[in-house]
Formats: sequence, structure tokens, C-alpha cells
Amino acid sequence: MLADEQKLAIQRAYSQFLEGKGFEPRACQQQMIDEILGVLGGLDPEDPQGTANVCVVEAGTGTGKTIAYALATIPAAKALKKKVVISTATVALQEQVVYQDLPDIREHSGLEFSFALAKGRHRYLCLSRFNQALYGGADQNRSFDFGEDAASPNQADEQDREIYRDMAASLSSQRWDGDKDTWPQALNNTTWNRVTSNYLQCTNRHCPHYDSCYFYQARAAVHEADCIVANHDLVLVDLFSDSGVLPAPEQAIFVFDEGHHLPEKAAHHLSHSLSFQSTRQRLTKWPGRLERAAKDLNLEDISPEAGRQMQDISLMMDTAAQLLSQYQRAAGPLEEGTASYAFPQGLVPPEVAAIAADLALGCSKLSANLAGFEAKARDAILEDVGSRVQWQQEAKSAEPNSPNPAANAAGQNGSEAWASTLAEMVSQLAEGSGLWHSFSVASEPQEGPPDAKWITYTGKAAKDFEMKLFSCPVSVAEELADRLWQRSFGVIVTSATLAVAGDFTAFRRSAGLADSNRFVSLPSPFHFQEQGRLRVPRMRANPKQVHEHTREVTALLPKLLADDLGALVLFTSRRQMNQVHEGLDASFRQRVLLQGSLSKMEIVDRHRQAVDRGEPSCIFGLASFSEGVDFPGDYCTHVVIAKLPFAVPTDPVARTLEDWVNAQGGNFFQDFAVPETAIRTVQMAGRLLRTESDQGQVTVLDTRLVTTRYGTRILDALPPFKRELQ
Repeated sequence: MLADEQKLAIQRAYSQFLEGKGFEPRACQQQMIDEILGVLGGLDPEDPQGTANVCVVEAGTGTGKTIAYALATIPAAKALKKKVVISTATVALQEQVVYQDLPDIREHSGLEFSFALAKGRHRYLCLSRFNQALYGGADQNRSFDFGEDAASPNQADEQDREIYRDMAASLSSQRWDGDKDTWPQALNNTTWNRVTSNYLQCTNRHCPHYDSCYFYQARAAVHEADCIVANHDLVLVDLFSDSGVLPAPEQAIFVFDEGHHLPEKAAHHLSHSLSFQSTRQRLTKWPGRLERAAKDLNLEDISPEAGRQMQDISLMMDTAAQLLSQYQRAAGPLEEGTASYAFPQGLVPPEVAAIAADLALGCSKLSANLAGFEAKARDAILEDVGSRVQWQQEAKSAEPNSPNPAANAAGQNGSEAWASTLAEMVSQLAEGSGLWHSFSVASEPQEGPPDAKWITYTGKAAKDFEMKLFSCPVSVAEELADRLWQRSFGVIVTSATLAVAGDFTAFRRSAGLADSNRFVSLPSPFHFQEQGRLRVPRMRANPKQVHEHTREVTALLPKLLADDLGALVLFTSRRQMNQVHEGLDASFRQRVLLQGSLSKMEIVDRHRQAVDRGEPSCIFGLASFSEGVDFPGDYCTHVVIAKLPFAVPTDPVARTLEDWVNAQGGNFFQDFAVPETAIRTVQMAGRLLRTESDQGQVTVLDTRLVTTRYGTRILDALPPFKRELQ
């Protein structure tokens, strides 16, 4: 447990930091430090089980959350002989913490600690695959492509090869470190996927480039650091797959910044999908290619059985397709080329569950068979001792991190290329097995929240038709409780939006947190009554009257924003956003930056540049502009919310949860929909005030905020701006 002198040392570090930066102490920041220490200080490093080890802190913009949680957790973790893992919602925020916040804290607080950036393997260049793409392989005249989705060294066009040549020059001169995020130009997915790898494709210590691998070098730094900065996706992958990139939860204090994203991201990682037509096409092509691979590697004993398994799966998928195509009529017409059908409460008919069970078993067996084939293909690499010795000799005279065609010819042979594509096949089959297993669940209601299961039909023409299956848990509470909260030594969860008017019930339920954990909502440092105004103007149209509401929003916006230099208009529907934009007068439309017309970064840059020149600029954005963007001062003096951000009624996950909750005697709308909408509305309104000197207005073009009972709940959750409610 933390001794009193250790807590005092943390307080002294905080005071020294404030003095070094010339900052005034903030009561909310000080309270956040005290709350975190109150939880961590009571944990026994030898036996943390049974303790309330989670501290959930809602702290608004201006609190200085990063300073508070870093100063509290890093020295506490060192005293308790644990590691700190700071997890952010995005890579951009992750890099801000690493390159700006933590160096600043270390410089001015007097604390001594090391830190490292942790990112997934896919963010780093794979030298083995890079050499394949740039130089070809020793067997470059042979086809190693298992399917249209597999990255092949022979598929790189001249434009990509030019990029790879630039990369090679930058690596040789040590101007680049193999990290995708530090490459100066944007890279499309195809270009990058060809030269990176996932954990299934990586041959680890068997790879001739292992000692120079950028991912493993970064991983070594991570294991030595006192504080590791990751992102939610990486943490969840590590928790759900036990990949070992991060410290074991029992040895870590996790800090989840923007922690309200955790349940949604966990659901994404536990979801499965399968594209029917493209999977069938692969299954048709795989047997022949597998036969050629087996012959090439002298492993003919594996190919016939795997080929028969693929044919069996293909026939079963034909049966499944006939059963599932009957729901297309219930999905409705293919408006804009797509339509969806969700199974009520996630329950599929018995005949669908039966064929899905057979497919899950078939995919699982084939995956295991190919995994054995893959292992033998990898062994073939090691058997090539002569090439290995030759590579080692040539590598001694080469730059340690320099791609080398001679090294490639010796170390990257046909066997390794087959191993990579086999790994991709195994991964795809595992995904298919997970999807079919979800669909095989009995057609009777099960105990606990179900998985949402739905079918999406796309393509009006027969040649373009595709049927895609999805499954997604409607609740991840149990998984997060088992894998995160109950295993971790300590956890801090923080965000500006975790509660609804101080009530954490919705987040606690969705995240699977126990009542015994610590929940606190800190007062904001902003003076909302003086700095901002909330206005709900009188409107004729209700948002449920879609066309009428869109026309009224279009007519109102030029008047509302006439005097604003920088403004942000937030929509919940891309269709409405585009229709409003198209309906505006051409002269006003010139000031609008429309999401989707440019990259998000380019929109932000152009908006700032226009305001700096004194030219009015207005961003039309969707959910991604509702958080994670910072427009202080004149960059945003007016936020317009087109309508309350309720979930899309046709969303299969929300519909499945609604069916299940109501069937249990609950009230989905009051207990789930309204709290979620309140939090999203607070996030939207939170774009207005970013500093203690900002001023401006939030306008909500949705009269339901003042005319309905649930609107009153949402209104109570919003900051206490001066209000003009008509």
C-alpha cells in the first residue's frame, strides 16, 4: 500500500509542475489526483483481489486530466512495483501523450520515469514482406497468391514500387524508423498492407530479419518502460488474445482516457462477419492452389483432405445461402443498393442454427488442418540451412536495418511466402468459424444478453449481388468484467462524458463495473453561465418529419451563422447533411467545409487557415466531429446540433438490445436510449468551450429537447449555459 510519504511526494511533484509551468492550481485537477490516490493507496501489491480497484472519474474539458492521472499513477505504480498503461481512444491522442504531455510532465515535475509508445504490429514495416514487394523473391517467377485478397509481391505496380524505393532510401539513411505513422506521406491500405504483417503471418524468431525488426525493437522498449502509452484497440486485442504485447493485467495499472469508448470498442473486437459470395469464390480457388503448394513443399499428404473439407464447406454454404436468401424480402427493397434484416432478439430459426453448427465445425477442422500445414511450411524455411548461412554472411556486411536484395533471396523463399498466405487463410477461416458459431446458438432465448445477428444484402444486379452475415454482442459487460476489471491490479477510467447529470448507471451497466468501485463527477473549471448560451429556437417541423425538418434547417442556418467567424454544424445523418448542403445558397455554401469531401485533417487545417485570415468558415460534420476535435477561441463560437443524436432505428445491435430488454420487462428507451443520447448531446455541446476564455452559443434545432419528458433529462445533463428556450 502507498505510504503517506509517497502520497506527499506526489503532491510535491504536482506543486513543482505547476510552479515550473507557471500554472495556477485547479481544484478539479487536485481532486482528481486525490481520488486516484484514494483508490490506488488502498491496494495491496501482493494481493489485490477482492478490493475496489477501479476509479471512474468524469472530468470536463479544462480539468487537465492527463496531468492529473500521470502524476498520480506513475509514481504510485513505481512504489507498488507495477507498470502504468495509458490507453487513449485514437493513435493521434496516443502520440500527443507520448510526444508532448509526458515529456513536459517529466521535465517540470522532478519525477524520474521512462515511457514508450506501444502500437500494434500492423503499424510497423515488415522487412521480410518489404523485400518481397521491392525486390521480388528467390522464387519470384512462381505464383504464391492464394486469393484475390492476399497481398502478393508480384502485384505491386510501379507507383507502389517507387514508394518502396523511397522507403528503402529513408531506412538506409536512418531518416525513417519503419513506423507507418511517421512516414511523411499518406499511404493507402493496399500499398501498406503489402509491406506489413499480422501476428499470424509473422515468423517471429524464424525470420531472417528478426534482429532488425522494427516491431520487436519497439516491443522491447515497451517492456522496459515504467509507463506504456497504448490505445484502446491494442489493449483489447492484448486482453482478448493474450498476445503478450503489454504487461499482464495483474501487473498493471491501466488508465483509459476517453474511456466512454471502451464498451463499443470491445463489442467491435468480439464481432464477426462473413461475405458470402467472396468466401465461396475463395473456397473454389483454394483447393487447386493448395494442391500446388503441397506439391511444391513435398507435403502432398495434407492437400487431399483439406481439399475435400473445402468442398464440403462450399456445399454447406450453398444450403445456408438458400435458407438465408428468403429473408431478403423482409429486409425490404435494395434502396441505394443495400438492405438489412436483423433476427429478432438475435434468435435464428432452427434450420439455420443447424447448418451454422455444421459450418462452424467444418471451418474449425479445416483451420486446424491448414494450421498444421502452415507450421510445416514454416519448418521448411529452417531446413534451408545453406541459405540461412549465406544470408547470415551477407547480412554481416549489410546495413543492420537496410533492406537487402541478396539477404532477401537467401532468407525469403517460396516456403515463407506460402506460410504467409496460409496464415491469412487460417485467419479467414477462424473468423468464419466464429460467425457460424454465433449463428448456431439455439433458437430458444438464452440466459443473458444475446448476440445481434443480421444479414446485409447489397447490389441490385445479379453479378454484383452479395450477402454478408454479421454477429455482434449487445453487451460486453461480462467480458470486460472477466478480462479487465477483475484481472487488473488497478484501473482508472476518465472522460468528459461518463455520466448523465452525475448518474453513472448507464456506463456502469454497459462496462460491467461493480457498485463497489469508485465513481466521481468533478466540477468543471468553466463558468458556463458567463461563457456560453444554449438556445432552442421555435421550429415548425419535428425531426421525425424528415423532409420538412431538413428544409427548415436549410433555411435557418444562414441566419443563425451570419455573424460567426468559426462554426460547427453537427448532423446525425449523412443524408440530411448532404441535403442541407445542397439546398444552401451558393454564396453561403462557399464557406462550408463538408465532411466526406476532404480528409478530416484537411478540413480542420482549412478551417483554421480561413479563420486566421478573418474569413468565415463553417464545418458540416457527423459523429467523428462531435469529439476529439479542438477549436478554441474564434475557431468555434457557435455549435449547431441539427437534431438529438438518437441511435439509428434500423441499427441491428440497438434493435436486438431493445427486443431483449423489453422482453425482460425493462424499458429500453428510458434506460438505454435516452442516457446514450444525453451523453452524445453533451459531447456535441462540448465542442464549444475549450478554454476558460472561450465564449459562444450552442443551438439545438430539435424542439423535443423542451417539449418532451425525456428531453428534460437530456437538458439536465447539458452544461448549465444561460438558456433561451422557445
